[in-house]
Amino acid sequence: MRIKYVAVDVDGTLLDEHNCYDEQRLIKDVAALKQRGITFIIASGNSLDALLHMFKGKVDNFVAENGGRIFVNDQKISDSPHQRPVLKQLLAFVTTFPTPDLLSLSGASQTYIANQYINVPVPFYPHHAYFHQLADVKEPIYNMNVSWFKQRPRLEKINTIVQKINRAFPTVNATYSGAFGIDIIPAGVNKAAGLEQFVKQTGGNLRQLIAFGDTSNDIEMLRAAGRGIAMKNATPDLLAVADQVTTFDNNHAGLLKEVERLFHL
Repeated sequence: MRIKYVAVDVDGTLLDEHNCYDEQRLIKDVAALKQRGITFIIASGNSLDALLHMFKGKVDNFVAENGGRIFVNDQKISDSPHQRPVLKQLLAFVTTFPTPDLLSLSGASQTYIANQYINVPVPFYPHHAYFHQLADVKEPIYNMNVSWFKQRPRLEKINTIVQKINRAFPTVNATYSGAFGIDIIPAGVNKAAGLEQFVKQTGGNLRQLIAFGDTSNDIEMLRAAGRGIAMKNATPDLLAVADQVTTFDNNHAGLLKEVERLFHL
C-alpha cells in the first residue's frame, strides 16, 4: 500500500539533546514529501502553542497534546480536554509523590505553571502564566505534565508513578513522555487515536502511515501505523513494538536521514 502520511514525534526524535534540529533540511524534506502527495504530521505531547511556535511556516499538520488536539492545514478538527473535577483530584494526588521539578497544564491558549515554579526557566513554553489553584485557570486543559528533570530519577521509578496514577484514575491515561516527565491526558486520548481521526479526515487510513518515535507515549502510534519506526535512542518499551529502528540517533539527525532514505529524497 502506498504511503500517504509520515508522523513524527518531536522531543528525542526530531530534536537532539539540545532541543535543536536542522530547520532548512526539514523544510526541504517536507516540501519534497508534499510534491509526492505525502502529508507530514508532527505528533507530539507538546502543547499546540509550543508546536506552532517551533514549526510555524514549516509544518501545517499537528497531533498535539498526545492526540488531545488535532489540526489539519492549521484548522482544528478535534480536541479532547480534561474534566475539571478530575484535574482537581490529580493536582491533589501529585502531592503524594516526590516533589516535581516542574508541574504544568497545557491550556487552549497557553501553558499554566504552578506558582511554586515561578523561578524555573521555561524557554520551551512560549506563552505561559502561573496559577495558585485550578480555579485560576479559566480555559480548557488538555494535558498535565509532571517532570523531575533536575532529579533525573530512573525510568523504573517514573513508571511506578505512572502505574499508580492509572490505577487511581481510570478516566485518565498517564504515560512517560521523555525528559524525566509524565504526561497525563484523558483516557482514550493517545497519538494513535489522534492520527486515526487525522487520516480519516483526509481520506486515508493508518496502514498508509509511517510513524517515528522514541518513548512510551509513542507506543500506540507505532503499533497502529503501517510501519512503526523507533529511534536508535528509544526506550526499551518502544523498541519492543517497533517494526524497525533508525540507523542513527536523534543527536545525529537520525529521523531526517531515515525519511530521506525511505523516500529517496
